[in-house]
Amino acid sequence: MKIGIVGAGYTGLVAGLRLAKEGHDVVIFEADGKVGGLAGGFKGKDWEWPLDDHYHHWFTGDKPIKNLAKEIGNKIFFLRPKTSTLYKGKIFQLDSPLTLLKFPHISFIERFRTGLVVAYLRISPKWKPFEKVTSREFLIKSMGKKSWEVLWRPLFVSKFGKYADKISAAWFWARIRKRTPSLGYPTGGFQGFAEDIQKLIQKHNGKIICDTKVDEISRANNEIIIKTSKKQYKFDKVICTLPASLFLKITKGLQKSYIKKLKPLLGIGAVTLILSLKHKFFEDETYWLNVNDKGHPFLALVEHTNFVDKKHYNNEHLLYIGNYLETTHKLFNLSKGELLKVYEKYLKKISPKFNKSWIINSYLFRSTFAQPVFPLNYSKQIPDIKTSIEGLYLANMQQIYPWDRGTTFAVELGEKVADLVIKST
Repeated sequence: MKIGIVGAGYTGLVAGLRLAKEGHDVVIFEADGKVGGLAGGFKGKDWEWPLDDHYHHWFTGDKPIKNLAKEIGNKIFFLRPKTSTLYKGKIFQLDSPLTLLKFPHISFIERFRTGLVVAYLRISPKWKPFEKVTSREFLIKSMGKKSWEVLWRPLFVSKFGKYADKISAAWFWARIRKRTPSLGYPTGGFQGFAEDIQKLIQKHNGKIICDTKVDEISRANNEIIIKTSKKQYKFDKVICTLPASLFLKITKGLQKSYIKKLKPLLGIGAVTLILSLKHKFFEDETYWLNVNDKGHPFLALVEHTNFVDKKHYNNEHLLYIGNYLETTHKLFNLSKGELLKVYEKYLKKISPKFNKSWIINSYLFRSTFAQPVFPLNYSKQIPDIKTSIEGLYLANMQQIYPWDRGTTFAVELGEKVADLVIKST
């Protein structure tokens, strides 16, 4: 079969790999100049490894990605970096039961309750009951109001904005269920990992066309037609990995019932500013800092080189400043310089020695869709992978619920959609 795939993120790449290995004629279209999607990366001057556009890591239980790593010959290493929380101007390590019990800003009873609930969620295999209640309601009832206000609500607000109080507790269950103290990272970064998949696809005669935006998908004469600005292509089957809103814009001929299911699906964008520094930002070796102080204009600070050795990046210290924002937010379209001007005084509050003279270089990345929004009973809203157009499949991060967006789930989804296409022959 001739199979077209729209998007060379991890879902599209894995689907393409599976189908190419089955002997199908596969063509993958990617609007960007490189493969990897949201897990793509870039290479600074004199760096050995590329760095991810947006921060990523894996957990020890991510079997799909481990299996794929073996298949493509990429080695993943696991370490236990330090995770902390900023509250009332002070950094507290919060990445174990013991550090939670030492946290002074909620009562001992609520700390104990919080620890018990987290432990329960990690072993509980059932998520369905949680989607009937919001995370806010569940956490206040189970952990206590102070625990919600101090530990969780600031993160929900920073991540989901106006939707913070409406997120299903099933989403929270999934976040806790998958999380492990040890984190994994691939040799050569996530961009290198994606390029390893690309090489194997090409080895099996699959084609990947970058810098090519798909303008339209339609069906005519028992074929799926993909139109780009340069050319029209015809396929027996097509897999689209774009978010629902973009899929609707470019796809012609969908049934009204299918469109009705896709339209309410929501997502949040992301803005990530990366600073390459002469000096270490967190002297206490924190890798990940959740920012729970009110008024700070970012969600998290992630010092990548407190997890991955700086020798791979010309001994530069790399700091991510992460934000989830709607595209209408005032910060979303600011330049690097404008964002740094907003962020600078807050960075100095967290690391008083920091100043702009430390900065070797800076990099800015935006995505209009980075985080799906999962409200109550979202399982009833998930669109089918098989669309209302015969031979056209949709596979994106809005379909992996209750799990959150992540490359290991993108791999699973790629496997799933490829299997559906193979079985349809």
